[in-house]
Amino acid sequence: MICSTGNVGLTVLVTALEVYAPHIPVYISCNTPKCFGKHIKMIPNMESNFGDAYNVATDYVFAQGYDSVILANDDVVPTPSTITKMAVDWDLLKNAGYKVGFLGTRSDFVLPEQNIRYPIVDDDFVGLRYRSEGFIKKAQTIAPIFASVSKEAWKAAKFPSVNWYSDNIICDDMTKAGFTHWVSRGYVHHAGSQTVGDDFAKCHEDSRAWIRQNRPDVYDTYY
Repeated sequence: MICSTGNVGLTVLVTALEVYAPHIPVYISCNTPKCFGKHIKMIPNMESNFGDAYNVATDYVFAQGYDSVILANDDVVPTPSTITKMAVDWDLLKNAGYKVGFLGTRSDFVLPEQNIRYPIVDDDFVGLRYRSEGFIKKAQTIAPIFASVSKEAWKAAKFPSVNWYSDNIICDDMTKAGFTHWVSRGYVHHAGSQTVGDDFAKCHEDSRAWIRQNRPDVYDTYY
């Protein structure tokens, strides 16, 4: 499920999904009408921030009867093995008895816990990857640039109505409800900051203003 404001990278993402995972239905919430392949389903959405847009779209997709959904930014590109690795990792965690909240991919432009540029201490470089990339790992926060979430966890928490810190807050709320978050062995390339822009100081302050008024319980966490 993808929310987009019409970024040109959306075409790249959709093409990759059509080639690498043609069996998976793809839902797109976009305020710019587009025409894609037969397995693409469009969701009208005019929400103005990341949190609200993904809440509306994810609610809609879960209402279609799915037990889990992959949320995706419109500026990522999966590899041929991304979906397969995520599916296997998801089943491994569920079969091990974990209450999974978010299972996010590794990437080149993402939070440190998911970033391939942050190997573990004394990691080895094997087969053009760090050895640690071949393992699932637990995380405090998942940036859902390409991440699966269970319907059960989604009922426990939703995104706040902000761009920045929406992922931190929803992960914290899910953790308080007993869910755990994980980094998959799957990888996506992430262009990054294609929608909200790279004025990071403004992104920070805009979200902080909303958090101060609506979530004062976590305001001091995000400074």
